[in-house]
Amino acid sequence: MGTTNMLSDKVMITPLGGIAVKMTNKTGAASVKGTLVDTSTATDNAFAVEGADGLDPIGVVYESGVADGSECWVVIAGIVEVLLEDTTAATRGYWVRTSVNTAGRVDATNAAPPGGTIAALEIHLAEVGHCVETKTGGTDVLAKIVMHFN
Repeated sequence: MGTTNMLSDKVMITPLGGIAVKMTNKTGAASVKGTLVDTSTATDNAFAVEGADGLDPIGVVYESGVADGSECWVVIAGIVEVLLEDTTAATRGYWVRTSVNTAGRVDATNAAPPGGTIAALEIHLAEVGHCVETKTGGTDVLAKIVMHFN
């Protein structure tokens, strides 16, 4: 898959091409790779699971099994694998946003973001990036995206 490029003990470039930083897991459980996260409101330098229909994600968990309260890698930009909302597919080239229905998941079923209204502009703040692979819907499916935020 490639070599991880450690830039420091807190920053790395992943083999997929993501930029990751170490943050404290404050999700209340062991980390799950691909989970969309937001900043913790209770702990400095920490992350929590992004809420359903959230508008301010900061990254995606890079590794599974890191205990709550421990440091964990979070990809903040570049290529990353994200957890799709269960039973939904991902299509290469589609726009990706926070799941409206499931905390910590994404929706990759929209060819383009909505447009033409003020409400549509606000929805664009839910953008996570753009899908770079096609995946069939299922349970706990990971799909690669180029992640960026608005």
